[in-house]
Amino acid sequence: MGSRFLALSRWVLIVALLLVGLSGETCNAKDNSTKCTSSCGNIHNISYPFRLKHDPKHCGNVKYTLSCENNITLVDIPHSGKYYVQAINYHNQTIRVVDPGLQKNNCSSMPQNFPPFTSIDRVYFVSELLSTPVFYIKCSNPVNSSMYVDTAPCLHINASLVQQKTYSYVKVGVMEVGDLNEGCSAERLALALLSYPKGHNTSYESVHSALMYGFDLRVSWPDEIATICQGQWSSNLKCFPHTIPGT
Repeated sequence: MGSRFLALSRWVLIVALLLVGLSGETCNAKDNSTKCTSSCGNIHNISYPFRLKHDPKHCGNVKYTLSCENNITLVDIPHSGKYYVQAINYHNQTIRVVDPGLQKNNCSSMPQNFPPFTSIDRVYFVSELLSTPVFYIKCSNPVNSSMYVDTAPCLHINASLVQQKTYSYVKVGVMEVGDLNEGCSAERLALALLSYPKGHNTSYESVHSALMYGFDLRVSWPDEIATICQGQWSSNLKCFPHTIPGT
């Protein structure tokens, strides 16, 4: 009886030591992931939870992987596209990005991605407290409105013999009911910093400069993601199920 009790005690001790060892390894792995620091281009402090694609596996969190291409830091956001990273603010949990379709000193260049308003993993998301929309609008007739900024001569739509001439504008700010004139349609949507376009919407060149500066995305840290929407679709801080019960 005594020997059996001693043998059982040894097994309990071994299991306890293994558990302590494993927990120690987990803690060390987590600690190591927060100690890595990388740089790419003008982004000099890429640290936890972010990581670069070719960093050691223990660095950062894989959901926050950035890439470095031609000395430019990029983030690839699912269902939206790649963006140039301009700055990372760890205190405010924001990342400032620029659409790669935009080119400096070329106001005829346009954004190519649709902003990430919806997200499954909720790592990056648009906040109306940080960014303001910029609508690209096409009209069949000229529009005389203080809300509309003429994109000419930057964006010029050529009309063929079979197509009616159209006119191009942008509108900075939320589109309210009635803001879209008759014969006009919103063709594209971009984002700019909430504070930047104020006083800069007198010409399309100024609006383009605001777009080139980039817009902020809110970033959810790893410990927040588990409690946000629990894998459901989300938009503007609201959660939506993938399917509707009973359908």
